[in-house]
Amino acid sequence: MKVVNGFTKYLVSVLGIILLSCVPVLFKHGYRFDFLYYLQTVWGVLRNIGSPSEWVFQHRVGTQYVEKPLFSYIFDNYLYSMTILFSALLIAIIFGMALALFCMGIPQKWKRGIHTSLNSLEAMPDILFLFLLQMLVVWYFNTFDVLLFPFVYLGEEKLYLSPILSLCILPMVLFFRLFLLLLEEEWTKDYVQLARSKGFSKTYILLKHCFRNIKTSFVIQSKPIVWFTLSSLLVIEYLHNIYGIVRLIFFDTRPFILAVALILIFTPFFLIYTFLEGLIKTEPVSQQVRPPKMLTAANAFSRRGGKQIFNMELIFDSIKRMVSAFKDVSRKPTFLLGCGYMIGITVLSISYTVSAEVPVEPYGIYQDEAGEYQTPPHRPDDGILWLGSNLNGYPIWTMLLTGAKYTVGVVLCISFVRILSGYLFAFPYVFWFGERTKKIINYLADGMQFLPLSLVTYLLLIDRIRFHGNERMTAENLMVPNFILEVVILVVFSIPVVLHTIGEESDELVKKEFIQASILLGASKSKVFFKHMTLHLIPRLIHLSAQQMIQVLQVLMHLGVLGIFLGGTIIGNREGASQSLLYEWTSMFETMRIGIMTERYWLILPVLVAYVLLIFSIQTIRNRLIEHQQRAIGLHEGKKGIKRMGKGGVGNEQRKLSIDENSFEFAHNKTGFE
Repeated sequence: MKVVNGFTKYLVSVLGIILLSCVPVLFKHGYRFDFLYYLQTVWGVLRNIGSPSEWVFQHRVGTQYVEKPLFSYIFDNYLYSMTILFSALLIAIIFGMALALFCMGIPQKWKRGIHTSLNSLEAMPDILFLFLLQMLVVWYFNTFDVLLFPFVYLGEEKLYLSPILSLCILPMVLFFRLFLLLLEEEWTKDYVQLARSKGFSKTYILLKHCFRNIKTSFVIQSKPIVWFTLSSLLVIEYLHNIYGIVRLIFFDTRPFILAVALILIFTPFFLIYTFLEGLIKTEPVSQQVRPPKMLTAANAFSRRGGKQIFNMELIFDSIKRMVSAFKDVSRKPTFLLGCGYMIGITVLSISYTVSAEVPVEPYGIYQDEAGEYQTPPHRPDDGILWLGSNLNGYPIWTMLLTGAKYTVGVVLCISFVRILSGYLFAFPYVFWFGERTKKIINYLADGMQFLPLSLVTYLLLIDRIRFHGNERMTAENLMVPNFILEVVILVVFSIPVVLHTIGEESDELVKKEFIQASILLGASKSKVFFKHMTLHLIPRLIHLSAQQMIQVLQVLMHLGVLGIFLGGTIIGNREGASQSLLYEWTSMFETMRIGIMTERYWLILPVLVAYVLLIFSIQTIRNRLIEHQQRAIGLHEGKKGIKRMGKGGVGNEQRKLSIDENSFEFAHNKTGFE
């Protein structure tokens, strides 16, 4: 039965991938969608998949397209891509777990130092590691006449070390944070104190008990990290000139080729996570805590006069707690610095755009103080443009000022909508949706969370928002619709994944004893979710929010490298010369390869510093909010690490609260149950 269910789930996910692969044909005639042609394309893809003997892809040679067998390309290059990807993930998980274990046993001062170092790594764009690695190899070769390893594929031996190292660093940091967050929360459980009182060592408790108890949350929350790594694979292959499974799509963008490539990427992760989830769910019954049966009988909202009403006090209570939490966190200087940077650059950007007649005015050929003629890109030391200009002569300083509001605003908007949608839909997901509905959502999420978001967005937008120089007026007229389209794509294709993550975390919370006790005492579903479960979900929601913000920044940066800009792209006459209509920051990353290879570092350093500071700000705000919420649920980060609150702490205050009959809302008569 499990095999049949798994196979059905796989077929539904594959059908979703096929439907997604055919979406680009809807934009063939602009925003006049032709659904009949879309259905015909879907049927054509299904028919081609059923005829493997006719599988070919079109490869451009000069000005002509040559058809080549698809199987010959897949067998060679698919295994190559998967070797790089799984090696990077395996290294990231092993080192992330080892660092988390190491941090659990060291003094708090050392732990803060490791946190700071890893924060710095997490703030670096993933493609920056690639270029720094390449520069290190070049420097070492020039200094010692020894080539450490090749970093560009030239048709000879395949590359492994450079792409694996470039791909594994950021996932390692994210896995480390995930392991540490789960272990610190697990370390406060009562069974840990019992085990320590019996004389078991800290290492034994962590390895034998804590890791076993966090495996469910780890499997659930590791999916966004895998998703992020898949998106990075696209750019890593592109910049290394690797002919992997992802590069196949650059050769041939027909829906059939897209479907085959995405199915091949999806299949191994589907099999792995299906196996892991099967292991978790097939534990002995005595080790599982099942949801309470009275959950289905509990009222959705509070009852008054025999009618179910939504208790507005829950909303006001939540708002009061948020205001109080903001006041407490605002006392932290690092929190103020993080908020100050994001708010400051946004306000400065808006003020500059409103006050300037022409926010970004290009500089062509001019004569400097020495009488020499200067052409774009202008150097910062010319004495006129203090940060220099890009390849088209646009001043980098004014581009940063103008684009800041779009970059910060889009990242906050997309991340907020993702998390808010996932959180609000988690209530019906837990309390109202049946097993069939949950399975459909899980099938949909599984079909999306193992697809590279950068690749999906690139495929949907490549023929929609890129314009030639003589089409500038058309591009400006379509700027707002194209901007909205890109934002909607980045939101919609992420909501099922976020809902799946938050929903499964909520399902695990429902099994906890304190939730069962609340329902048994007559609490409504809304009160259980918004007052009790939310308190324990907030640290993970904050962690997931920051993760989503960083992921959005990375995806936008990947799209920028590939020439896909917010609002539209005016294609340049050479590499790195494309122009953004909004001058948002990520569009400046297209010049990264040119800037580093030609030693014109001013093309990339200013936007890179601004980008890193933005990620640092997100991290700082996240850390302070998580720390505050850990205090709210009875955890305190002191000199000896995370521990239960002692005297005068939150945990003690909650235990001192007087409890009487008025503390509960009874669902049944006091004389007995109905």
